[in-house]
Amino acid sequence: MLSLPFAQTPTLGFRARPTAKRDPSSRCGGRARRRSAAFIGFVVTLLASSIALGAPKKGEWLETNVLSSTLVSRDFTLKTTTSVADAVNLAAAVGLHYYFADALRLGMSLQYTERLWPEPPPDASRFQRFALMPQLGWNFLDPFFVSTLFTYAPRTRGKAIPDLSISVVFGAAFPITQRVRLGVSVEVPYAFYYHDVLSLVFLTGVSVRL
Repeated sequence: MLSLPFAQTPTLGFRARPTAKRDPSSRCGGRARRRSAAFIGFVVTLLASSIALGAPKKGEWLETNVLSSTLVSRDFTLKTTTSVADAVNLAAAVGLHYYFADALRLGMSLQYTERLWPEPPPDASRFQRFALMPQLGWNFLDPFFVSTLFTYAPRTRGKAIPDLSISVVFGAAFPITQRVRLGVSVEVPYAFYYHDVLSLVFLTGVSVRL
């Protein structure tokens, strides 16, 4: 007797649709766009607040409190370059300024600088520098400003070594309240009396309209 082969009956099956995988880069990109938008909104708000308050007027007084640190400097006399990788000094300056015309001010600051790291040489002190800094400032486009400083420092390098320098400062001061502003700026000082030294300095601080 001949046996017939078993007939194979087709089975109906449902294929699950492949779920689309989210590209991690797209999520990161969206997050970055949101952060960028928030940052731009923050900056625009600060600028709008500054414009609304307006630049300082003739007859106003300004008190400043600034912290700064030298990022890099080039000593053309010794032909050496130093940065924050070699030494970290923190300077604090307090100043008083008078606007003799709209957006133009004359002022004087006193600066004290201390060595944070590393330990200074045995013949030097952590008290690195003391300086008097008369200056002329211009709020050319609120909140931005530029200043020129002439500095006399009877003490530098942790010793009683006098020095003279001239500087240019560029920065911005954003309003916290109607009278108080938070500022950030960069300074390029050139010292020329003891050694010829060109530096780059970062500054931040608070100013108060009196």
